[in-house]
Amino acid sequence: MKKEGIGIILALLVILSSFIVIAQDDAKVDKAYDCLENKVEGNCDSLTSVEDKAFVAMAIGRCVSELLEQGSNEECWPSSSCRIRDTALSVLALRRNNKNTDAAEDWLIQQTDTPKDLIWFLEIDTNEESQCTISYNEREYDITLKDDKKISGSAGTCLSIDSSGYWLRIDNSCYDKNFTISCDKEFITTLLYRKSTGSTIYVSSKTNSAPSEGRTEEKVNALCFGTGCEYEGSLWAVLALSETGHDVSSYLPYLIAMADENERYFPSAFLYIVTDYDDFFAEIIELQVNDYWKITDSPYHQFYDTALGLLSLQGLDAEQVSAAKAYLLEVQDEDGCWRNNVRDTAFILYAAWPKQVTPGGGGGDVDYCEDFDFYCVAPTECDSDDVKDLPCEGSLGKVCCTVPAKQETCAEKGGKICVGDEECSGSYIESSDSPGKCCSGTCAIPPEPEEPECEKEGYYCRDECYEDEESVDYDCESTDVCCQYKEPSKSYWWIWLLVILIVLVVLGILFKDRLRAFLFNLKNKMRRGKGPPTLPSQRRFPPSPPQQVMARPRMIIPRQQPPVRQPPARQPPAKPVGKTDRELEETLNKLKKMSK
Repeated sequence: MKKEGIGIILALLVILSSFIVIAQDDAKVDKAYDCLENKVEGNCDSLTSVEDKAFVAMAIGRCVSELLEQGSNEECWPSSSCRIRDTALSVLALRRNNKNTDAAEDWLIQQTDTPKDLIWFLEIDTNEESQCTISYNEREYDITLKDDKKISGSAGTCLSIDSSGYWLRIDNSCYDKNFTISCDKEFITTLLYRKSTGSTIYVSSKTNSAPSEGRTEEKVNALCFGTGCEYEGSLWAVLALSETGHDVSSYLPYLIAMADENERYFPSAFLYIVTDYDDFFAEIIELQVNDYWKITDSPYHQFYDTALGLLSLQGLDAEQVSAAKAYLLEVQDEDGCWRNNVRDTAFILYAAWPKQVTPGGGGGDVDYCEDFDFYCVAPTECDSDDVKDLPCEGSLGKVCCTVPAKQETCAEKGGKICVGDEECSGSYIESSDSPGKCCSGTCAIPPEPEEPECEKEGYYCRDECYEDEESVDYDCESTDVCCQYKEPSKSYWWIWLLVILIVLVVLGILFKDRLRAFLFNLKNKMRRGKGPPTLPSQRRFPPSPPQQVMARPRMIIPRQQPPVRQPPARQPPAKPVGKTDRELEETLNKLKKMSK
């Protein structure tokens, strides 16, 4: 019972602490909204750029009238130059504030161009050998699809058999042609494309099928925005037109094929919003570093990139979203804004913590898709007949569809959920049951990282060596350098001390007699100067009185002659071995051993 009680108390503490954290986060978000309000309240004219006013209108519904004044007849922005990106941002901002944007949408659609860097192919596929007929320009051409899927025959000047033998390459002068295909067996047709300078083949999102003797039609439908195709402007224009219910499928081939040449604009974020493709979701997840997004060579700040990443994952309960939000609240300015920047603060709030805005200019109440029990899905997930002209609250780039998008679990997509210390060998894909956790590859515990050569040798891998260190030629991971402590300069003072000691000992040996006499004389002088020593153990008594001595008779002993003694042979006196000599010998022996 005691253990159960402790467990309940701990659980309650965890729940209470989570509520406290949530309350603190909410307070920070409210502070950010207050900061943005204070910066633009009655002062929208101080915001000179269209993007500043557009993001503010998206976040808090302010600066709408000032944004309209900066446009040209509500068609394009700014009125002086009419740019694709600024006009697309204005459409998104005005749409959020329940303003009519038909004129601006029409202007965007009129700014389209045909990409010149894409090569297109027609693919026809059957399960068995088949005879097919292709019609265009009021003529028919017969071809054969063999068992190995290769094509034989001639299809006219607009279609030539590709070097691989599997597809028909469409001549760029025939991109405006309609191709009608019919086969004597059940078949499917689709269009493929690639960059003129690349080898990656992309498959069109639309595939047509027909029974035996049935018909399908294919036509190249690829567009971009701006003369010569402006990539960043095309990204925002597709997002704006998708938000307003337009079919954007014809713009996707250019954006997808040219994404690797324009990574600085974070294209996977835009493309995932309008397609829901797993490949783009996986790329967004992989690009997150240290709980935020900082795109290489991005023309914007990492707060802008992080807001764009959160916008693409808006509405998903993924770990990456929670981590990015926690990071933003951690680096928030004291006044509640971010980087004291209106654009970044407004974009962050709109992407991470969107709130229903009060439409600027009194647009009235807004009817949203969800109010009618419809579904906000990616444009590629809804047929045009099922699309409703209603905005999706808090789901940028989605369309209102009467039919829900198909939701697949991780298992249905052939993925796995990694647990514990396991890591995904592939990429993470979106699934209905595990947002941000479904692995498209295999899950395995990674091997222990191999110790760098530098650390194996007992040195240290650092970005740069400390002042008391020097670099050595051993390998480290990445660009680190291998460092070791500098060896102190060698000192030879002990050798000189040894030499001095040896000299002193030699002198002591050579002049030992004189030294002994000198020490003896010095010792006697010290004794005479001090007087006779007094033994500490000797007791002193008071003097005794004189005593009388009795005289005794004196005895006379007869004197005898002493015997004659022979003097002994004269020998040299034996040399006494004193304690000092023994100490000198021992010292010399020790010095000899030290010098070896």
